[in-house]
Amino acid sequence: MDTAADTTAMRRAIALAARGLGSTSPNPVVGCVVLDAAGQTAGEGFHQRAGGPHAEIHALRAAGDRARGGTAYVTLEPCNHTGRTGPCAQALIEAGVARVVYAVGDPNPQATGGAETLRAAGVRAEAGLLADEAEAGNAAWLTSVRRGRPHITWK
Repeated sequence: MDTAADTTAMRRAIALAARGLGSTSPNPVVGCVVLDAAGQTAGEGFHQRAGGPHAEIHALRAAGDRARGGTAYVTLEPCNHTGRTGPCAQALIEAGVARVVYAVGDPNPQATGGAETLRAAGVRAEAGLLADEAEAGNAAWLTSVRRGRPHITWK
């Protein structure tokens, strides 16, 4: 069951993700908030540019040791592959995060599977919190990956 604190943290992650609009293509915009084991904000981050560290990495760096036993709120399922950066799912595991709440599953076949990796390592991974809001902020990227075409707004 999602709590008010979960919703507040995910809304903050969605707001952080929006800060990356226009600078992450061809990658998605992603925001992340890490709360420590006591439920206090320990770190925040967003994907700032293509090829740069992902949101989870920025948030984990800001949180430091306070991430251990805490919860990460991410607008997109943590990636599970190595490209220009390493897999975020593994970084969350190594940081000792106990729970990961993500809004939208990653539809990219090369990157998906982060939730399974987290669960296999004993991390609680939960999907769907504020999914509609997170999807709206990532509509262009999600349309491109899911439908193989650009996102178009007709007026």
